[in-house]
Amino acid sequence: MTVNNAERRSVQAEPAAVDSKHVADVDDWDPDSELSPLSKAVIATAVGLGLLIAAFAVIGKLAGWANDYGTILVYLAFFLWMSISGRLFWWGADKLVALLRTKKSDNRGAHR
Repeated sequence: MTVNNAERRSVQAEPAAVDSKHVADVDDWDPDSELSPLSKAVIATAVGLGLLIAAFAVIGKLAGWANDYGTILVYLAFFLWMSISGRLFWWGADKLVALLRTKKSDNRGAHR
């Protein structure tokens, strides 16, 4: 069976083992990628935060833009900008927290 992932590459799906402890998830890290999950999470958090800061920096100009270009267009674009940047920030932050929690629990037994 052939499955297409986000990069539109074809990969062979392997049959799932009954005793497998790790179940594949849609959000799993791509092993062919050059970036580690930690790198992706840090980049996503930083970019999302940067986009949020940019939105808050221009929030005072929204009324002027609404007068020039139309209220619906400007506020719809602002809402879309905030939604995408907020989702990107929280995705990265959730991944960072999950990675830090698993590292902490993995290292907990090693320091006895």
